[in-house]
Formats: sequence, C-alpha cells, structure tokens
Amino acid sequence: MMNKLRLVYGKSKDAMYISQQDTVRIFNDAFLKAQLPVVKSPNTNMLEVMFAHPLADGYESTGEIFEINLTEEIDTRYLVREVNKALPTGFIVMSAEYVSPKEESINVRVYAAEYVISLDYTEKFKDKSLREKDEIRAYYRKKMEMYLSQSQILVVMKSYDRMERLDIKPQIEKYTFNIDDSIDVVLSAGARSNITPAILMDGYMEYINEEVPYSVKRSKILYN
Repeated sequence: MMNKLRLVYGKSKDAMYISQQDTVRIFNDAFLKAQLPVVKSPNTNMLEVMFAHPLADGYESTGEIFEINLTEEIDTRYLVREVNKALPTGFIVMSAEYVSPKEESINVRVYAAEYVISLDYTEKFKDKSLREKDEIRAYYRKKMEMYLSQSQILVVMKSYDRMERLDIKPQIEKYTFNIDDSIDVVLSAGARSNITPAILMDGYMEYINEEVPYSVKRSKILYN
C-alpha cells in the first residue's frame, strides 16, 4: 500500500535562483541520502514527486508544497528532521502530513497563490531625512493603491508569437497593505491562469513610468 505524504517547504535567498529542475534533483538526493522508503520512478530511478505549483526563479518562499509516496509509513517528525539534515543551505522542510491516496494530485487542485511584495527604497532613501523617507513611502503606496483600484489593469503579455494587452484585474483575488508598506496579494494560479507578481509589477512600473526595485516572497499556495 502506498503512503501519500504532503510536505511544505521553504526556499530562502541562498536557494531562490535554483531552478525547478535542480530543486527536484536536490530533494531526490536528500531523500536518498536520508535512506527514506520513497517510491521511485522505474524509468528514471528518481523520486516520484508532484509539486503543487512550481515557483519562478528569483522568488523566496515559505509555503511551497509537494507530494510523494512512501512504501511504508514512518514518523513524519523523523522524516522532516532527516530530510533537513540532507538538504543544502536555503532549503527547509517545515511540515509533513499523510493524506488520502484517493485525493487528486495537489497540482490540479491549486487555484491561487499568496505573495508578499516589498518595494526597495535603498537608493531613494540616500541622504533623505526621516520625513522625506515617509513621504517617499506614502507616494509609492498611494500610486500602488490607485493602480490596483482601477476597474481594469491592462498589462503587456508576451507569448511565443505575439504581444497583447490583457486585463489582469480578474486574476487579482485580493490584496492588503501591511504596516511596513509591503503588499499581500493573492493571484490566480494553476489551471485557471498563471498571473505572476512579475506581471503585476511590470504593469505597476508602466503605470508610474518608473522602475523601482522590489522583492517577492511566496507565502502560501491555495488549493481546494
């Protein structure tokens, strides 16, 4: 009998530029090094793993999800500890739980993802007073509020053979501003659509006619 296990893991700055393909290899090596009873593909001898919604390169995350099958049930606390010992710096498994093998694969159940977007004011704050820094933050927050509150948010979308403007407003599920002026935003994902924070922020930069550095962290993958 297969034992289906769902794991939540994070990628920090040390790992944020590691590709999805290399991420699969890293977890494969970690599970094998930890000598855990994982099910492997007969064709590749690699770990059979299903990721919920692969993370774009350059993003941090505290809420990535993947599922694997074990040939026997083992204690999840032991598994998390042993896998983390074998993972390189920048990766950490935070939790693991057994789920029904009858459930649909996690990747087909994803409908949205939550991100934290933070503007980087380092250059703009140089030689500025506290009052001026507050005014800078207030200016860009106001612009972001205006941008997100539009009835339509038209951004340039590129495909293999064309470029077109599309309205991404319906794919912005919700957003809130934090006390530090970062933004929590939930974007549609999975089979429905795949609007990334980069697409959202490209539209914002065009809206304000200015480039502002920013960072993104994915905090949660939402699935039903």
